[in-house]
Amino acid sequence: MKQGTFEKEIFIQSDVRTVVGVVANYNQHHRIHPLIIKVEQAREAPPGVQRFFITDQLKWGPFKFKIRYRADILAVTQDTVHTQAYQSPNTHVENRTKVTAVQGGVNLHETITLKAPDLLFKYAFSQAQTAHQELLERIKKFVESL
Repeated sequence: MKQGTFEKEIFIQSDVRTVVGVVANYNQHHRIHPLIIKVEQAREAPPGVQRFFITDQLKWGPFKFKIRYRADILAVTQDTVHTQAYQSPNTHVENRTKVTAVQGGVNLHETITLKAPDLLFKYAFSQAQTAHQELLERIKKFVESL
């Protein structure tokens, strides 16, 4: 198993409440996340957890394939969102998002930690970095158009 962490940040002309609301609403992520094609809310989840099953469309060279995985929203506060995703084979992604008010808007800052099997790690880490950069840009565009 390998583990890596990366951070992404973007300025958005909005307020903290609006941005946290968009980040924490997985039912809308198929519209803003570049890999997600389907989001299904789980019927059951542990107390205090919002659980979803998400389908991503991925590409590896000339091959396109779908993966379905579990994603949990563990905590949402006034300015943070903490999530974890569990994918096969043995891949775990933790996301800690913080939204901070600054002059003229907010900074949305993500810290992503990914654990994956050695042979899969480089691909998964690269896909996560690219997807999250585009995700932040799409959140910015979506929120600023409200």
